[in-house]
Amino acid sequence: MKLSVLINNFNYGQYLRPCIDSVLSQAYPDFEVIVVDDGSTDDSRQILASYGEKILPVLKENGGQASSFNAGFAAASGDILFLLDADDAFLPGKLAGIAEIYDRNEIDWCFDRVTTDEGDQPPAQLQVTLFDKRDTLRNGGFPSLPVPTSGLSFRRSLLSQILPMSVATDVVLSDNYIKFAAAYLGRGAIVETPLTFQRIHASNRYTGTSRAKTLRPRIMIATGLELARRYDGLQALGKSLVAGGIAETTSLLKLRSEARNTVAGGPFGDAATEVALMAARKRLGNMLRRGQA
Repeated sequence: MKLSVLINNFNYGQYLRPCIDSVLSQAYPDFEVIVVDDGSTDDSRQILASYGEKILPVLKENGGQASSFNAGFAAASGDILFLLDADDAFLPGKLAGIAEIYDRNEIDWCFDRVTTDEGDQPPAQLQVTLFDKRDTLRNGGFPSLPVPTSGLSFRRSLLSQILPMSVATDVVLSDNYIKFAAAYLGRGAIVETPLTFQRIHASNRYTGTSRAKTLRPRIMIATGLELARRYDGLQALGKSLVAGGIAETTSLLKLRSEARNTVAGGPFGDAATEVALMAARKRLGNMLRRGQA
């Protein structure tokens, strides 16, 4: 079984080498490393060139993280594909451990937890939870999938139903869309034992940054619209995500007009009133929770 690791990079030259090295040092017999550089202006491309034929670089103009996922997938030849942000790293044994989980189980995707301690070493025995929430998603429910980009892997047959995906600037449409789509399309597993190091730093795009509060509702709206547009069975979830995003950014007085503007020409048809009512309930719930806190 061949594995492909798709590293997406934009101006993370200072972290790029330890990221790539963490993959090249994996003890697995058959894998490729594809690094998509999304128009970096730092020294990233010089670093990539220094690896020669050890990696496959894909150099492109800046188009956002979703466009990097698409480009990496187009270049990959593996049976199982892993995503990795260029500021993160794989812990020793990750590829072999995840490959064994795919071998043992009839699953379409596998997500592993991350650690923020670079010195962590995974134990020999991994804690794995099989995960099938397809009915929950079809009914508009939100399964908990608290794993960032660098903890995601998929069978090629599943990812080919998700990528290529629509693109958006920055990270507004990225890993959340892929996670929900994967959980809707197939059966998976969550590795509760961290196998990935997530680096928290001042230039993170989302995690741990001041931008997260303003990006979150934009991500919810973009993800909800795209999921509903792409998959008929995710209309309910899409509406709920869109309503949640509107509720976090708009006052109660403007919910109806904002809902109308957001869903106009989108995948929901004439559903502005329904989305506005959902947003109002979510807004009131948020207000009550803040009051209790």
